[in-house]
Amino acid sequence: MLIEVNKIEKSYGDRLIVKVNQLNVYNGERIGIVGKNGEGKSTLLRMLVGDVQPDTGTIQVAGQLAYIPQLEVGEKEHVTGKMKSKWDVPKEGHDAWSGGEMTRQKIAAALSSGANVIVADEPTSHLDVQGIEQLERELTAFKGAVLIISHDQQFLTQLCTSIWELEDGELRVYEGNYRDYVEQKEHVKERQLFEYEQYVKEKQRLEQAASERSEKSKSLKKAPSRMGNSEARLHKRSVGTKKAKLDRGVKAIETRIEKLEKKEKPKEQENIVFDLQSFRHIYSKRVMTFEHVEATIGERVLFEQLNGSVKPGSKVAIIGPNGVGKSTLLNMIHQSHENITVAKPAKMGYFHQQLKNLDEEKSILENVQKSSRYTETFIRTVLSRLLFKREDVHKKVCMLSGGERVKTALAKVFLGDYNVLLLDEPTNYLDLHTKEALQEVLKAYPGTIVFVTHDRYFVKELATHIIEMDNKKATLRAVDQSKEASQSKQQQEAQLLAVEMELTETISKLSLVVSGREKEQLEAKYAELLKRKRELL
Repeated sequence: MLIEVNKIEKSYGDRLIVKVNQLNVYNGERIGIVGKNGEGKSTLLRMLVGDVQPDTGTIQVAGQLAYIPQLEVGEKEHVTGKMKSKWDVPKEGHDAWSGGEMTRQKIAAALSSGANVIVADEPTSHLDVQGIEQLERELTAFKGAVLIISHDQQFLTQLCTSIWELEDGELRVYEGNYRDYVEQKEHVKERQLFEYEQYVKEKQRLEQAASERSEKSKSLKKAPSRMGNSEARLHKRSVGTKKAKLDRGVKAIETRIEKLEKKEKPKEQENIVFDLQSFRHIYSKRVMTFEHVEATIGERVLFEQLNGSVKPGSKVAIIGPNGVGKSTLLNMIHQSHENITVAKPAKMGYFHQQLKNLDEEKSILENVQKSSRYTETFIRTVLSRLLFKREDVHKKVCMLSGGERVKTALAKVFLGDYNVLLLDEPTNYLDLHTKEALQEVLKAYPGTIVFVTHDRYFVKELATHIIEMDNKKATLRAVDQSKEASQSKQQQEAQLLAVEMELTETISKLSLVVSGREKEQLEAKYAELLKRKRELL
């Protein structure tokens, strides 16, 4: 056993941040720490390494800890020559280091330290795919224990032997990797739903039984006037006995209802279904085509020989190491570069990390509504999935955290009046819950998405195509033919439904129109819609 935690609590003001009854960390364990932003994950790690003291309880550490914080440069920390080379740590100029360089220096220092516990706070956030895979290998081979906060699902699935989840200050332990954790959470939800349904069923049965007995008690009649006194007394006594028995039964049932263990209904998230009438479809066979596309910076070639085309409804991931031109390509698409043909009906929405599309003085809801064709109800449903609850949507942008700003900017793009989305690192600064919600929203999106990311799980779940950049070459390929076919079919069905709805509306207008010119225009539109329908069938 390397770490022993006993009855610790940490509060800020009147808010409980972390409460842990007992936890042990053993040699060889790989522990992933998950939870929404602000749930106290970093506070827990800082207590374990001794940077923050718990209000109550004790933490015993056997051996040496190495700590990788989010973005702090440890200039005086020893890094072996082997690790410097392995992690490509710059020799000097700490002030000019990028987030990725700072993170690599910290990782190299931790692996050079001889510690038997490595504690890391989001080291994957500033690494490219190659860096994440290298860290995976290093930590898998590490001979001690690892505690790590990460928002990379694939990383947590590949590395972890258990998951610690922080929610509302309480910590729960799940055995297995991240995929196992998700399955266990789903089983818990299914069990909660079953128990809730059984509780409701039993409560309704008891309430019905109580109601029937109560009605029966009320229906017991007084003695008829024709009865003699002695008969009436006997009748009254008999009725009174029966009534008392029934009333006692009702009271007993009501007591049983009160003593039933109350079960809360698990929260169910509303499915995201984009309104096809509010969406501008692209009926071209290709939404964009690349012909010998290349990019250079001065004498340096970033990439060349990008060829191929993208169909409407495709989800295209641009992947590759840092500095190969991924964001450059996204910008070239946005600016309709001479070797990139974009379909005329395409309206492009562009998300980038500078978040220039937000009005600081307007609320989250106002920012999104400004460029959206969707109803307020649907916008609020999507914002709720991104963890903006009820009155949160009225917060001004100037009051938001970094992660909240990213979510607002994303929502403004994919709920905007666009049919092609260009997303540059959309998952940066998002916690796991929000990432998964974003994944579901983008899967449901009926348009085309081209996105840059280092998140392998996001690519796996969303992409139908990949533009891979490596060794100065860019190659477009389909990921999974079955996924592409499914996406294509969904897109075709959505387009067909939209055309049929327009046809119905046009026929309705034709039956009412009187003006000759208006009739001609409607008949021309009707003919065009019929032609589109035949092409889609």
